[in-house]
Amino acid sequence: MTQRTLQRSKKALFAAAALALLGGWGVAGCSESGRQSHVSPCAAALACGAPCSSSTPCTAGQYCGSNQQCTADCTATDGNCGSGQTCNSFGRCVAGGVDPGVDPGAVDSGLPELSDACVRLDVKLTPQLTVLMLIDQSGSMNEQFGNGARWNVLRDALIDMNTGIISTLQAKIRFGLALYTSENGFGSGTPPKTCPMITQVAPALNNYAAITAKYLPNDWKGDTPTGESVEAAVKLLDGVTDPGPKVLVLATDGEPDTCADPNPGSDAGRDAARQLSVTAVQNAFQKQISTFVISVGDDVGKDHLRAVANAGQGLAVDVDMSDRFYLANNQADLAMAFDSIVGGLRSCVFTLNGKVDDARADTGTVTLDGKPLIYKDKDGWLMSSPTVLELQGAACATFKSNGDHDLNIDFPCGVIVPSVQ
Repeated sequence: MTQRTLQRSKKALFAAAALALLGGWGVAGCSESGRQSHVSPCAAALACGAPCSSSTPCTAGQYCGSNQQCTADCTATDGNCGSGQTCNSFGRCVAGGVDPGVDPGAVDSGLPELSDACVRLDVKLTPQLTVLMLIDQSGSMNEQFGNGARWNVLRDALIDMNTGIISTLQAKIRFGLALYTSENGFGSGTPPKTCPMITQVAPALNNYAAITAKYLPNDWKGDTPTGESVEAAVKLLDGVTDPGPKVLVLATDGEPDTCADPNPGSDAGRDAARQLSVTAVQNAFQKQISTFVISVGDDVGKDHLRAVANAGQGLAVDVDMSDRFYLANNQADLAMAFDSIVGGLRSCVFTLNGKVDDARADTGTVTLDGKPLIYKDKDGWLMSSPTVLELQGAACATFKSNGDHDLNIDFPCGVIVPSVQ
């Protein structure tokens, strides 16, 4: 998940897929128990009521209240704070006998210290998604596909400098690569051949150069040991310890074979190879690794594609007949498939590190790419609970679409009460 950080005014950038908010704090009013006096310092020692905001802080001894006016609960000498408490330099009662000199509503975020003004709560979306591209390298990838060979068109869709999925999103998603093939499986000699043959790059952010260095020198060759290659890809993903979902995108153009039987000559052999692929994907899902399937061309049977795609989402392979796989017969289909997969991994639901006052939630401001969104509008945003904000309709569709998006959430002072961490 993404997290929330405290900032004066800083744009938030998308990163995932599937996002948590950087933990931050809002500035909330302070009503302490056990006070020795109920006389407000604003009635005597201080002149309160001046307007305040993130850019207009209050004077010393006051903080910005929920009505965005300067106020105070105490002074250093009026005795308004209870036993064991002291009045800090912002006019709030805090635990302990020494004024810490900072507002208890603030948090050390690594940013310059902020005054006790109403601050802005921005959402910073950080990379939380790991995607491993498992690419069929078999000899059939040389066949025609739109305006080029399948191998070349698929490679360009991933690593073209200007339009490729990996090149354009490498800073937002941890991408990895695994090209798979075999040369007649294990073979018949001694010792057996290596199978599957995997050319791999471990997932990481900004991984375009490393992936390109391995991808470009390679070409199509050999067989299609899909099941064993999925197992190898899972081992590679097991080494990823970063937070967030792990996703396997399988792009293949042919029926699977196996390392033991690289050229199945019977229905039983072909069924065994198919079952090995399905089982490998099911085992991956048990490790919380989802699998999406792209058929590069129409040589793979739809019933097998459906079974693998269903298994990749943890569904029954022989009951649900929905087509969750992606069938690409040209460059445009392939680009749409990648966009759909990556976009679908973006969530429009954000868990905030604090509770929003439902009665005043409509005072919040949410903007997407600089455009204000309307509260409780079918294409805007809403609070589905005091801690969960959701984008709706067109706003959600825009956020899920490919490319960078700036999302900003701003609640007035006192409307959101920070969670204690």
